[in-house]
Amino acid sequence: MAKNLDISRGLIVAEAVMMGLAPQMGRQEAHDVVYDACRLANEKGMTLADALSADPLVSARIDRATIDRLTSPRNYLGLAPEMVDRVLAAEALRRGLLFLQWG
Repeated sequence: MAKNLDISRGLIVAEAVMMGLAPQMGRQEAHDVVYDACRLANEKGMTLADALSADPLVSARIDRATIDRLTSPRNYLGLAPEMVDRVLAAEALRRGLLFLQWG
């Protein structure tokens, strides 16, 4: 899953990045900055984090660690990992019960 998320080079979380930047620079400016960074990332084949770090409007307000955190798709998985664990556990239990029943 992480490999698939990384294919977008952070662009998949552009909206979340914009919301994370809005308190620092205002919603409209954050929107414009992220839009420009996404365009640059696409044109140059770079990550959204690198494009944002290269923008003085961003780097003057937040550090690279914050940019990396904002652009990490892993921060936006919600309850997906727990849901997968529950499904796998339920299936393992079901299979175990079937084995006991037929074993």
